[in-house]
Amino acid sequence: MPSSTEAANFQDLIGQLAAVAVSRTTELMRSTQDVAVLQETYPVVVDPVIAASAQLSAEWYQSLDPEAAFAVEPAAPPPVSALQMNVRWALTQADVVGALSGSAERQVFTASRNTVAANADRERVRFARYASANACPWCRVLATRGAVYRAADLAVKGHDNCHCIAVPERGGNTYSPPDYVAGWLDDYNAARKEVGGNLNDIVNYLRRT
Repeated sequence: MPSSTEAANFQDLIGQLAAVAVSRTTELMRSTQDVAVLQETYPVVVDPVIAASAQLSAEWYQSLDPEAAFAVEPAAPPPVSALQMNVRWALTQADVVGALSGSAERQVFTASRNTVAANADRERVRFARYASANACPWCRVLATRGAVYRAADLAVKGHDNCHCIAVPERGGNTYSPPDYVAGWLDDYNAARKEVGGNLNDIVNYLRRT
């Protein structure tokens, strides 16, 4: 199991790939806003970066238990139709460039989380959500739960500007979250006491406080 620092370093690597996707998307959007051209070109521009994120995440997963007799596989790329849908949605937003760039960043981090989650599911191990110290309330709540997640759980999901990663427990090692998560857990317990156990109610309460 990587330390919190090692998880942060890996998160930074995925962030660097996301920055490449954002840069390429921004350059594309500044060159044209023709719908047909964007729908044809955007997937070509971002797909290699998304694939690189999945491959890097597969290599990282393997490095956490290199002696395991387990074949790690990168997550499948998103379908072209999903990327084209990102384009259509972005063109309805006030900040078109920012909207599509945010989608590109999200796809890169999603590829990483999906790779870890899918392999953890196949290997029958659980994973945790690692969130940065400045994460949003929704991500903070998910990060307080430790390594309890499976591939179909909410911890795989993300949002624009979300930099969370998935960290599996492999080789008998247990996950130790960053120190700041203890404070998040206190906040979660206080919110739960006020509004009950519904996740959305807890998150909304934390957003207000």
